Amino acid sequence: MASDKIRRAPRILLNMSVDKLNGREVEVLNSQYSDCVSASGAIPMLCPSIEREEIIESLLDLADGVIFIGGRDYDPRSYGEKPHPETAMTRLRPNFDLVFARATLRRNLPVLGICAGCQLLNIVTGGKLIQHLPDADNHRFTTHEATVTQPGFLSRALNVNPGGKITVNSFHHQAVDPEHLGAGIRITGTAFDGTVEAVEIPGERMVLGVQFHPERMDDLGPGLFSLLAEEARRKCRS
Repeated sequence: MASDKIRRAPRILLNMSVDKLNGREVEVLNSQYSDCVSASGAIPMLCPSIEREEIIESLLDLADGVIFIGGRDYDPRSYGEKPHPETAMTRLRPNFDLVFARATLRRNLPVLGICAGCQLLNIVTGGKLIQHLPDADNHRFTTHEATVTQPGFLSRALNVNPGGKITVNSFHHQAVDPEHLGAGIRITGTAFDGTVEAVEIPGERMVLGVQFHPERMDDLGPGLFSLLAEEARRKCRS
């Protein structure tokens, strides 16, 4: 009976961060991501940062949903710009997430992008980022007010109508450029100063990016991870 329940649970594929330990590359995932996925009733699966499309596609074959995690700045040359002095060019294996995200969006899989994962959604759909916010200190290591601006998966997950206010955490100095949105990208949440706080691709499939970190939030986090699990469960039953 227990194994039947495990087989029926939706499987959520997450990318990982690449770091260095004792001079060697290691792949790591903050356990808060996997804890939140499992708390939602889904099973976390980890995708190694190997830029081989056959491996990525094989793992996506097993997945019912995907999370793009937060992380370091993406190389701005991936969206046709030179690095700003404040852009950290320290991401290891910088092309993997781009390959992974493009492969994911070709599938009919629900997606949740978190922080840099939200920015990744805009990049791979042809958009750009603001490389350094003018008042970046107001968006790093703090909390602030944001507004749900349009109906969609964000408002559904949080049970907040358009115009409603939420309080979010904030750990970023870059953001989606509202003047250069990717194809199909719609803004569904903004911070107190107009900075993009959430984006979506409208449609039946959940494709949602949030600039904040729901895996670190006991109030907003469960709704977002539960909705992803719900959409993934619906996908795996179809």
